[in-house]
Amino acid sequence: MDHRINRITLLAALAAAGACSSAPQNPEAPVAEVRTETAPGEFTAEPASADAGAGAAWGEARGDLLRNFAFRALDRDLLEEGRHYLAQACEADPEDAASHAALARLYLAEDDPEAALVYAERASAAAPENPEVSMVYAAALAETNQEGKATAELEKAWKAVETDPEFARAILLHYAATGDTERAEDFVAWCMTENPERAGSWATAGDLLLSEGDLAAAAESYQRAIELDPNISTPESIDELVGRGKRNEDAMSVAAQAAEASGQWTEAENLYRFLIARENVPPAARLGLARCLDQQGRYQESEVHLAQVPYSVRGWRGHLLQGRLDLRAARWGQARSALLLALEERPGLKAAELLLAHADAQAGAEIAAKAAAAEAKAAEAAAQAAPAASQPAAPAVPNDPN
Repeated sequence: MDHRINRITLLAALAAAGACSSAPQNPEAPVAEVRTETAPGEFTAEPASADAGAGAAWGEARGDLLRNFAFRALDRDLLEEGRHYLAQACEADPEDAASHAALARLYLAEDDPEAALVYAERASAAAPENPEVSMVYAAALAETNQEGKATAELEKAWKAVETDPEFARAILLHYAATGDTERAEDFVAWCMTENPERAGSWATAGDLLLSEGDLAAAAESYQRAIELDPNISTPESIDELVGRGKRNEDAMSVAAQAAEASGQWTEAENLYRFLIARENVPPAARLGLARCLDQQGRYQESEVHLAQVPYSVRGWRGHLLQGRLDLRAARWGQARSALLLALEERPGLKAAELLLAHADAQAGAEIAAKAAAAEAKAAEAAAQAAPAASQPAAPAVPNDPN
C-alpha cells in the first residue's frame, strides 16, 4: 500500500503519538440492532438488547471490533476492505472520534486531503480535547492549505502532550516547513525555559542549532539530552560528535528530501531555505533548493543558487540540473559539458543521455544554420558585385581643342 505523505512534519507527529485511542461513546445512544459478522463485510441482524447499558456497551465494542477488522485488513494491504470497515464504524456512530480520525488518516495516506478533512472535522467535533485527534485534524488542514489553522491545532495538541520529545521536534519541523524561522526559535526558547530538565527540550534545541550550522553547540545540546534520556534519538550527522554509532539522519534534511520526493515543492523549498539560513551552508541543501525552484519554473532563481555550489560537490543530480538550465537558455555547449559530467558520475543515466543527444542536435543545427547564413551572405555579396563587373566601361570623352 502506498502511504505517500505530503505534509511530512505533521504526519510524523501522528506517527510519534501512535494510533488514536477510543473516544468516549454516547451512553444514551440507542442500538437498533446487533449485527454479527458472518463473512468479511457481511453481517446478520439480531434484535437489540432491551438493556440500555448493554446496548451502549455493545455499540462501543462494535466500534472497537470494526476498527480492529480495519487495521488487520490494512496490515494485509487490503485497502478497500479497511476503508469499508472504518466507514461502517463512522456511520454506526457519528460520535466515534477514533474511527473518524483513523479514516481521516487513511485518506491522508491516500493523498485525498478533502475527504480526510471531512472525517477529521467530525472527529475534532466529537473529541475537541483529544491531542491525537487534533494532530490528525492539523494534518488535514495543512493538506488543504490552511496553514494558520493547522498551526493553531498543532499547538493545542502540544499543550496536552508536552512530555513527548518527538512531538516537540515535529512541531519544530512544522515551523521550518512553513518558513516560520522566528516562531521555530521562539518555540525552542520556550521549551528550554519551561522544561530545562527534559531530554526533548535539549534534543529540540540541538535540531535547531544543527539546522543553523552550529555543530559544536548542537553536539552539546544532544549530549545533554542523552544524559537525561539515553534512548533519545539523535541525527546521524552528529552521532560521531556525541560518541554514538550512526543511526539516524538529520531530521530537517530527511523532511526536506521527503517533501521533495513527494512533489511538495513549496514545503521542500521552505525546509531547504531553513537549512541554508546559516554561515556554513551545506551544499546538499543549496542543491535541493535549486531543484525545487527549477520544478516550480523559477529558473533564474534556481541558477543563482546552483551557481553557489562548487562543481566538485554537485554530484550527478547537480550536473543534470545545470544541463537542463543550460538547455532552456540555449547554451548548447555548456549544457553538453554539464551533461557529460553527470554521465561521468552516473554512467548510463538515461535522462542525461537523452538531454545530451538533444544538446548535440541543437548545437549541430545551430552550426549548420550559421554556416548556411554565412553562405547566403557571401552569395548575396557576390551577386551584388557581379552586375558591376559585367557592365562595359564608358567611352572616353575626347579633349576639346578649344
